[in-house]
Amino acid sequence: MAGKWDYSLISRIQQANDIVDVISEHMNLDKKGKEMVGLCPFHTDHKPSLYVNPDKQIFKCFACGAGGDVLKFVQMKENLTFPQAVERLAHRAGIAIEPTRRQQGASQGDQLDPAIVEKLNTWALKQWTANLWDAQKGAAAREYLAGRHIKEEMAKKWQLGLAIDAWDDLTKQAVEKKIANKYLIQGGLAVEKDRGGCYDKFRNRLMFPIFDVTGRVIGFGGRTLGDDPAKYMNSPATALFDKSNSLYGLYQAREAISLSGTAIVAEGYTDVMMAHQFGIENVVAALGTSLTDGHVKILRRYAKRIVLLFDSDVAGKAAANRALEVCLGQKIDVRLAFVPEGKDPCDYLLEAGADAFRKVIEASEDVLEFKWKVLSEQLQDGRNLSDRTEAIRRFLQTAAGAFEARQMDSISRAVVVARLSELLGISSSRIEEEITTIQKQKRRAQRSRENVTEQGVQVADESIDLASKSQCEILEVLLERPGCFEEIADRVSVSDFGPDQRLTELAEAVFGVLSETGGLRVSQVYARIQSPRTATLLTHLQTVVEQKENLYNQLEGALAMLEKQRCDNRIQKLKQHLDDDDELKKIHQQIARKGRNLRNAGLY
Repeated sequence: MAGKWDYSLISRIQQANDIVDVISEHMNLDKKGKEMVGLCPFHTDHKPSLYVNPDKQIFKCFACGAGGDVLKFVQMKENLTFPQAVERLAHRAGIAIEPTRRQQGASQGDQLDPAIVEKLNTWALKQWTANLWDAQKGAAAREYLAGRHIKEEMAKKWQLGLAIDAWDDLTKQAVEKKIANKYLIQGGLAVEKDRGGCYDKFRNRLMFPIFDVTGRVIGFGGRTLGDDPAKYMNSPATALFDKSNSLYGLYQAREAISLSGTAIVAEGYTDVMMAHQFGIENVVAALGTSLTDGHVKILRRYAKRIVLLFDSDVAGKAAANRALEVCLGQKIDVRLAFVPEGKDPCDYLLEAGADAFRKVIEASEDVLEFKWKVLSEQLQDGRNLSDRTEAIRRFLQTAAGAFEARQMDSISRAVVVARLSELLGISSSRIEEEITTIQKQKRRAQRSRENVTEQGVQVADESIDLASKSQCEILEVLLERPGCFEEIADRVSVSDFGPDQRLTELAEAVFGVLSETGGLRVSQVYARIQSPRTATLLTHLQTVVEQKENLYNQLEGALAMLEKQRCDNRIQKLKQHLDDDDELKKIHQQIARKGRNLRNAGLY
């Protein structure tokens, strides 16, 4: 794709998408001096490691090394190709560009382009919304909404829709719009027939659109209006939608969650909508699945506390129990709230009102208090030794997770250990020993997982040879002192960079900008880089060179090292293909005339 881009257009797209605004759509940022900081989404981050520089319009994580401009952040965060990231941000800024095709070599079995999925979802939502507010088609669905006391203004604000009771309502309209069946199937809107063709996936269902934090329609949830045993149905996984990493209502609740510092996680779509209808807007829902690591990672960007809201029944308590380990592993304050009398939050709000609902949230229990009660009940109900031992083990694992997450100070820890010692008849030292063992096991497992590079990010200071170090130093100087380029243009070229592909791509970008403009802004370089790994290297070199002095001496040493490398390569080539002593002698004389010790040239 290199050489085919309108770099002035990409620069326009960069400038139209402020990096702080874009990153804030994906995570919570706090001001720290002249920069903004937050938890890095590209590795398991427990304290803010990602820094965003509003002046330079770049980001850098000082833990995993990820870095780049606004294009690279979107590319990495949303798992897009460079062309897709350009298109994504152009769309966000309202800049018209030609849609990009998939890269050559992509197999037909690849997932549908996210931009196409988004357009399909937006089109489908438009059809379903029209159905809901159609006088005849939507009558029964509107009656259902009225029965659930969901106001018309809320239904319109949340863009609810209706998939009518027909096998081909959406697919017939797709034919009229010349939308291919394969797109409907891959986008999760239709199901392929055994003998060819397709039929609507969602039928006779109230449709709840699911938005990401930027407002894109990424998927749908459908609530049956008939007797289908599958009460709720979600979109299948697509290039945009993964229910393990999506939350219903987050787009609408994000601001309230950030302001309050608390995210309330309910179980159903209508629970969320009713809470918002009553003015309690920091409520979201998991999509028909238990709370996952992905859900908690998302919420940690905006909240300091998560309140898990459940029905007061056995199923609710079991779900709460499963969610605790996930939350503790993500190191966030977790509390549990149970709606009284076994009601769901939607019905409770209608019956008791917003103030009573807020009191339920305010009365939420600390995770360990809840687990302590469960343990006490299990130890007192006369179970056999095996069950009692298993109950103790589970509580110790929860306690170890809380200690590891630093959710408990030393005094609270001592109190918990003392209470356990009294209840179990085991010494405090033995309990501490067991908790320490569990913590060590968890740390080993965590290190093992983190050995696999997350999101394709690699730390920029990988082990590289001396020639590569010299190449890095030349690029550093050109980034910091672009005026040097004219002086050295006849001594170095892009062909001198490699075999590391990051260095080759970066050299092409730097030399390209300098050759065409005579000057250099780092944003121009980022605009020409497609690989996130190369962008990470660029960010690293920028950081390194700011700490250096005597850049001209560094440049001369690095250039000398490259010249020596060229001579060594010529010697090796001549040894393999020539038998010309005179030519070898000339090369050695050329090296001797340099008059410097080259062994340390080009090093940091």
